[in-house]
Amino acid sequence: MISRSLPMLAIVAALATPLASSADHLTEWTFPLSTAQANPPAVIPSGDPLPTGMASVIIDSDAMSITWDVDYQDLTGPIVSPGAHFHGPAMLGSNAGVQIFLTDGDPPEPASGNLSGMASLTSQQLDDVLSGLWYLNVHTEANPAGELRAQVMNVPEPASAALIAAMGAMAFGIRRRA
Repeated sequence: MISRSLPMLAIVAALATPLASSADHLTEWTFPLSTAQANPPAVIPSGDPLPTGMASVIIDSDAMSITWDVDYQDLTGPIVSPGAHFHGPAMLGSNAGVQIFLTDGDPPEPASGNLSGMASLTSQQLDDVLSGLWYLNVHTEANPAGELRAQVMNVPEPASAALIAAMGAMAFGIRRRA
């Protein structure tokens, strides 16, 4: 009975592990940006499309660096000062100070585009970002506190999340029958 559930539990555990490259010192996360996490809530004019984005972040714990590639679209206007940046340390829904600028908004960035770059991290910053205590925030004139926001962490795409849940349910069911 235990032998039947162990392989299934091993598969579930492997799928639930955050995406990491083959090198132990690299951590790669991809996550969506939305207006839903903005704090205070972003104000989007009625009839306008909701701004969205997708971010990829690579954290290199050996080089003490963070690399980002952020695609965004449909902002209410250009990215303006204070720009777009990583904040932390903060739990989901909380606010914190700027850690690293992606852009300072001077000159303004377009309402749809890409921000990419790399920066060095301190030991404390490395610990905080790997603990999920950073968020990415994009500021516009209409939403100076932030229009797009996302906690910096891995978010499984829906199909993977569903597969993980289904396999977990199957493992639980096999264990209960035994």
